[in-house]
Amino acid sequence: VGLSSKPEGNRTPTCTEGWDDCRGTRCCATDGYKCFTKSDLWASCLPSCVPGINLEDPEGLRTPWSCELLEPVEFKGSQIPASFIAPAGSPVDMHGAIRVEGNKLLGKHGQPVRLRGMSLFWSQWGSTYWSEGVVDWLVKDWKVTMIRAAMGVESGGYLESGKIEKQRVVTVVDAAIRNGIYVVIDWHDHHAQSHKDEARTFFDEMASMYGGFPNVFFEIFNEPLQESWSEHIKPYEQEIVSTIRQHTDNLIICGTPTWSQDVELAASDPLQSHNLAYTLHFYATSHKESLRAKAQVALNMGVALFASEWGTCSADGDGALNLEETRIWMNFLEENHISDANWAVNDKAEACSALLPGTQLPVTGWSTDLLTESGRFVRASLRSELGQGSSKAAVEQQHQPTDEAGGRKLALTLRDEFGESSTTPTAGSEFDDADAASDDIDSHEDEETLIDGAHGTSSHFALACALVAASSASRLWA
Repeated sequence: VGLSSKPEGNRTPTCTEGWDDCRGTRCCATDGYKCFTKSDLWASCLPSCVPGINLEDPEGLRTPWSCELLEPVEFKGSQIPASFIAPAGSPVDMHGAIRVEGNKLLGKHGQPVRLRGMSLFWSQWGSTYWSEGVVDWLVKDWKVTMIRAAMGVESGGYLESGKIEKQRVVTVVDAAIRNGIYVVIDWHDHHAQSHKDEARTFFDEMASMYGGFPNVFFEIFNEPLQESWSEHIKPYEQEIVSTIRQHTDNLIICGTPTWSQDVELAASDPLQSHNLAYTLHFYATSHKESLRAKAQVALNMGVALFASEWGTCSADGDGALNLEETRIWMNFLEENHISDANWAVNDKAEACSALLPGTQLPVTGWSTDLLTESGRFVRASLRSELGQGSSKAAVEQQHQPTDEAGGRKLALTLRDEFGESSTTPTAGSEFDDADAASDDIDSHEDEETLIDGAHGTSSHFALACALVAASSASRLWA
């Protein structure tokens, strides 16, 4: 079944029939059956479930069932009262409503503001870290002033599981508001112009719910592919901007062609509204001076840029780190007052993840030995000036994080940790099915679509189609 025929995110899907995947509905049409999880990519309606290998599965698909019970989700909306006031001394208390003037973001005080923070991973694959506790820890320890909620749209995201994804967004946004930091609600999609009706419904609801809070920004198109700005991307974005503007004047972040890199094309033919910034995405090993030159052209044309996603590694999210190029990028962003969010708060076995595989929620906080090389670098960058700068000198300042698990004090500098080498090789690893699927959907070079998935008449056939589609997904980035 193609994505276009899957249930709309704002519609309550009917309960799952037969042996189909029930992750999107979390309910079963057959009396006495419940939705049990096999893996991140599959759940089925069964009368009961025993964790482990099911010998009735086809021989090639005998991976363990977790048997986690998926209960229907009731979307409750925000729990923050409209009268809520940001905590004293918090970023929102200090800067208030952010407005665009020329090519900069200004606070209520009239001075340029540069927000710094982290992006969460695709919600349908990285939901473990979409929690209040994670937001609290990133504010307390990493000193973030902004967090990005990258809500997945396709491949098991909003289009199939609207209530589930909206509740994840609300959890993160409410936590950001309580902490007095800014938050980006991101429509994390490469084909948003094909999902305009769903996006309009989503942003109408989110802007109505959160438009009165200065904390909340709206990112309406994560990364358009190599589509025409004037013919495809701009018309979609203009309509979504108009929808949001019915409720709020808050900042709107607008995607640009070629995985949000061709910012100069948008700057030459800008959208019609106020308080707009255009998305600049980069990965330091892949994107260097030529992309900064394009960004400078856009800035010179008078538009504001927002680096809502960037990485220390290659554009595929993996490969070698290039920390020296990252420092050059951080200086560029600082010099031009461009806000940024690093990709990503997740434990996927790839170089740009901030956490090592298997890292649990921060009950008492994450010690630095639970962070990847990229995670340690980015944390130090964010902490160096409490999120207000990241020059090379600042990034190399000594910091003393606490190892919560062992009680050890670590006196580290990035120079000690990473040395003078501008590139740091990262060992490869074998990805599981969910990783392969997310690799494919998150491509940054020429790509078309995922295998849309199969729809069968038996659990074995349907499961086989889904897993084969995921495991055969290849990296299409450069």
